[in-house]
Amino acid sequence: MSNQLVKSTVGRMNYFFGLQITELLIHNQLKQIQNSMKKSCKYVEKDLIPSEKFHVTVFVMELTDEQLPIIKSTLMPQVKLLATEIFGENNKPCSSLKGIGSFKDRVIWAGVNENHDGYIKLVDFRNRLYKLFKDQNINVEEDRDWHPHITIAKGKNIQRNYLQIKKHIDENLEIGFQNFSKLQLMKIGTTEPITKYYYVEDTIDL
Repeated sequence: MSNQLVKSTVGRMNYFFGLQITELLIHNQLKQIQNSMKKSCKYVEKDLIPSEKFHVTVFVMELTDEQLPIIKSTLMPQVKLLATEIFGENNKPCSSLKGIGSFKDRVIWAGVNENHDGYIKLVDFRNRLYKLFKDQNINVEEDRDWHPHITIAKGKNIQRNYLQIKKHIDENLEIGFQNFSKLQLMKIGTTEPITKYYYVEDTIDL
């Protein structure tokens, strides 16, 4: 792009890039962990993330309705070229998932295995994607070390009852293997009526 986009004035982060979790075995194992958490403390049920929404967040951003069509027509093709450069023409980004951990006793997550061969390429893609959008004046979240993960529970009930559910924390648990076939641009807080996933504004095949 020759000119930067006009900076958003929405005032809040309202979109994000995500990598959807599609492997049935991973879904089943994470749901088993959620069910075990419910047995330990019934109050955490409201804080469990629906399995239909399991994903890895790449980064969040603030976009206006005016920016969206410009991003779709100009930036997203560049994202496709970037993915091909990093992953290759016929190689999907992939990684194993390992470990159940927590952030500040309020978020329970399943981690992407940092020791898997695909991890370095995945992080490189995220960092260069982040820079691409930031350089075009997109208001993105503050940059920090990216630790890809799937949020399986989040909220005040987790925090209040953490002592009862911390026994489910196991950072050595092998969860499964996931090929990431698509990068999706999605709107925060939405639900697609049929799939129960987020509303997807645009998709790039990886």
